[in-house]
Amino acid sequence: MRRFLFCIATAATLASPVVSTAQTANPASFPTRPLRMLVPVPAGGPSDFIARQVAQQLGTSLGHVVTVENKPGANGLLAAREALAATADGHTLLYAPGSMIATPLLTKGSGLDWSQDFAPLGKVGRVPFALAVHPSVSARTVAELVKHGGQQPGTLNVATSTPSEVLAAAQFMKAAGIQLTRVPYKGGTQALPDLLAGRVQMMFGPLSLLQPQAKSGALRILAVLAPERSAALPDVPTMAEAGMADVDVPTWQGLYTVAKVPAALRARLAADIDAVMAKPDMRVEFERRMLAVERASPQELTATITRELAVWSALVDEYKLSAD
Repeated sequence: MRRFLFCIATAATLASPVVSTAQTANPASFPTRPLRMLVPVPAGGPSDFIARQVAQQLGTSLGHVVTVENKPGANGLLAAREALAATADGHTLLYAPGSMIATPLLTKGSGLDWSQDFAPLGKVGRVPFALAVHPSVSARTVAELVKHGGQQPGTLNVATSTPSEVLAAAQFMKAAGIQLTRVPYKGGTQALPDLLAGRVQMMFGPLSLLQPQAKSGALRILAVLAPERSAALPDVPTMAEAGMADVDVPTWQGLYTVAKVPAALRARLAADIDAVMAKPDMRVEFERRMLAVERASPQELTATITRELAVWSALVDEYKLSAD
């Protein structure tokens, strides 16, 4: 009798994970517990704001809380590796700025292959960029900044915290024919105090982070990195208008799971995310903070990633870019 009961108990123990896995993989019963959203930037910046807005709305849609966990550092590698280490059941999401797809290219020995390791769920917004300088720099236009850099080589330090900012600095140096000294930070909110104090002289960064400081006179914005001028700064030219059309970086934001998550769960998440981004109140909240709603299906985002990875690969080789 004891042997019979032992066999039943053993069979139940072995069967329970199978049932749990089957339930987890069923879109109708997903999610079965709260979700995590790993965010590779510090709290407080524009990407963090987008992540928290999406997490709140997505949690309401799914019926389970989506907790934002900030994991800044190593150009997103810390967050990416933690996502890969999590159970591939759809309960762990990775938020990533568009430029983060280049992290494996910029970091030797990262061990990541973005296209193979992660599956896109969709775009969730865009963070318009601007070029700002400290008031100690006399330049009031991009042309004057280029002249300053040429006449006083070695005097311009540029703050960078994401691959997009690294790329913008490299593109600017090539287009202007001047040399900048790059100073790396974990995030824009860490770089900003040094820019305000004049320890670094310039920064390519989120308009929503820089504009309030420019409004107070603590910084000067010379151009916006966008196809059109910002409604918040109608007198500030675009980089193209300033003669630097080649200074153009991807600033869209995306959500991912690891590629091993079942396709049915990824489709469920993608549909919920797109529905969240289609809400009019999301657009209102984003625009109030000089951000933009930008949507894309997993298929559209996959095509974008494939196209932009090819561009990044060429730029890394041409500019000898690295995360260091």
